[in-house]
Amino acid sequence: MKPFRKLFSSLCLTVSLSLCACSDGEVIDNEDNPSGGGESPFDNNSGTTGYAPPSGCLGDGGASSAGPSGRGCVSGSTNGNGSSGSNGNSAGESNGTANGEVDAGPPQPPCNLVTFQYDGAATSVLVTGSFTGWGATEAAGALPLVEVTPSHWELVHLVQPEGVHQYKLIVDGVWKTDPSNPNTEDDMVGGLNSVLSVCKPTIGADECDLTKFSWRDPVMYFAMTDRFFDSDGKAEPVSGASDGDATLGPSGQYEGGDLAGVTAKIGYLADLGVTTLWLSAPYDNRDIAGAAIDPTKDTHSYSGYHGYWPSPADIDFSDPAAPIPLPQVESKIGTSTDLKALVSAAHEAQGANGQGLKVLFDYVMRHADLESGLYDAHPEWFYQENGEFPLCGALYWDATKNADVIGWDHPFYTTHCAFTPYLAPFDFDDEEARAWSVADALWWAREYGVDGYRLDAIKHVPTTWLNELRDELNTNITTPEGGRFYLVGETFDYGNRQLLKSFINPKTMLDGQFDFPLKLKLCQALFRPEGDLASFEGFMKDNDTFYGPDAIMSTWIGNHDIPRAIHFASGEITDCARGSESDPASPNYNAWTANYKQPTEAAPYERLGLAFAVLLTNRGVPLIYYGDEVGLAGGGDPDDRRMMPWNDNALNQHQLALRNKVRALSRIRAENPVLGRGVRTTLAVTKDTWVYKLEGCDADPITVAINRGDVANSVLIPAGSYTDLLTDAAIVGGAQMLAPRGVLVLR
Repeated sequence: MKPFRKLFSSLCLTVSLSLCACSDGEVIDNEDNPSGGGESPFDNNSGTTGYAPPSGCLGDGGASSAGPSGRGCVSGSTNGNGSSGSNGNSAGESNGTANGEVDAGPPQPPCNLVTFQYDGAATSVLVTGSFTGWGATEAAGALPLVEVTPSHWELVHLVQPEGVHQYKLIVDGVWKTDPSNPNTEDDMVGGLNSVLSVCKPTIGADECDLTKFSWRDPVMYFAMTDRFFDSDGKAEPVSGASDGDATLGPSGQYEGGDLAGVTAKIGYLADLGVTTLWLSAPYDNRDIAGAAIDPTKDTHSYSGYHGYWPSPADIDFSDPAAPIPLPQVESKIGTSTDLKALVSAAHEAQGANGQGLKVLFDYVMRHADLESGLYDAHPEWFYQENGEFPLCGALYWDATKNADVIGWDHPFYTTHCAFTPYLAPFDFDDEEARAWSVADALWWAREYGVDGYRLDAIKHVPTTWLNELRDELNTNITTPEGGRFYLVGETFDYGNRQLLKSFINPKTMLDGQFDFPLKLKLCQALFRPEGDLASFEGFMKDNDTFYGPDAIMSTWIGNHDIPRAIHFASGEITDCARGSESDPASPNYNAWTANYKQPTEAAPYERLGLAFAVLLTNRGVPLIYYGDEVGLAGGGDPDDRRMMPWNDNALNQHQLALRNKVRALSRIRAENPVLGRGVRTTLAVTKDTWVYKLEGCDADPITVAINRGDVANSVLIPAGSYTDLLTDAAIVGGAQMLAPRGVLVLR
């Protein structure tokens, strides 16, 4: 069956008008899942129709759900892989083609290319709506569907203009709403019309209560505990781990940051405008130094300071609320009491939105330490061949490609291989292993009262695990704030949006993923001399709706697996897809090196500030990686994990200016929910400038103007009187001169 699944996946992606119909939460993974009447356009009648845009499946709001058919769409292999920090350097993150360019995958159709579908016996099926003038016949403008197979009707149509439309189907003269489309509006005469949002997200009625928390609002901050703040001046080094001065460069050793240190800085985060804290994995970790993924190239040894090498005891979850023994917090960063105090302090803090800070834990489910009590008691829960763990860096035969494929991307081994010989890979085909892991994740969520998880290396975990986790969370955490226990995944792939999307369905899988493709496009648009905001605006228009109406992606410009963002902004790194490179023989070597100094000129910090301006004034959950608010320097992993600088006297004026801008933008977002919940309309765009407006929910609209150019540029602001929320200056509509690398945020 594997070759069939692989072929099916490929067909879903390469036939641009093929719309693999999807059921709620059923995705064809490479290894896991097989797979009445009225007389006018204002009558409310149900049919059996469905529709979906060619760029994905649409229906109940999940990215992998649409129409009545009940199969899922997923891509084949990808170039992205690896677990964050799985060995102190990025695990196998080979995210481009052989020549270093990112494979963008198959071209995507226009975002306004919509497929209307109807299943049922009929002699005539038409679609009509606000985009046809509500014509009741084909002669009057209604559009005919074609019976492509017996009782299955389709129409592929470029809907104009872009925006929100109402429509109905006319089946043998009977007007019907679309039962597979949950979005409807009152037709003002006692019925409903179906609502279709073309190239723009739809704002749900529940999102417009601006007094309530929504997961579309947050500004998220990632604090790597060991590198954030040392509250007591103490560290517990691991014997044999490669050390270094982590204030200035790379180190593979514990440096002393602790949970109490994060708690001590909650006030800083709240003042910065942060409303959600993502905390690095706090679980008991491996106590022995480990080699790099490829020790023939990277000869350094690493501790588990990052938290990605969990070493659980043989814990019995027979009573899910009272496991024996209790799961343990990593003692080198604190205690269970410290962790609970941290979560409580965050929840009780006064955020810029007037609410407490939400907390996400990093959850690591892919593997366990070879020395752990769990592995010792249950070696059968971990995948082995001939008594050994197959390594992700090795090659394995793939019959569907008639070639050897590296384990990271192999259709079977990607969810069964080991990142390193000392990290035992869970075999989640084993029901007991899967149940243990899900029970563990649920216990940590309930015990510490967290609000969500960042799920590490999710593409390397079977979707059965993810489905069961979501089911347990839905059953046991019934009233989460914002209506969801937020699950955001990490799939390290800049080019394959369909792969990222295949894991997203808020009802059964992820709420969203870290938007790697957006990061790539944003970097290219703002940091590269050849960058083009007009091209980026086109990408954003499609990306807004690509992952599904209920998806909430996390948008970002820097993280812990790639060189620091400031070096992309400075032009020192010209390839926006560059990751960490730990091979000293590579021309792109950037891990254990002193080459990445703190820039001293203003321009890199201003460009990075522009990137944050885009992220913080658009949909998604924008991420601030600790230190990026001051443009902290650093090469690849582990140089990108220097200690957070807390002495303002040691920062240059441009770092302080960047932090002030990030703070202002974050607080503007917190005080103006329309930035996360509203709909963006582009007012003007050129290669170097972009003016857009966010509006919706009867809130005051926000107009944003950006100049990526290194010279001043004029932009046209719509007529009216405004306040620049960044400076409190009064602005009158009309031509405005934007400074080089300048931004206005107007209300």
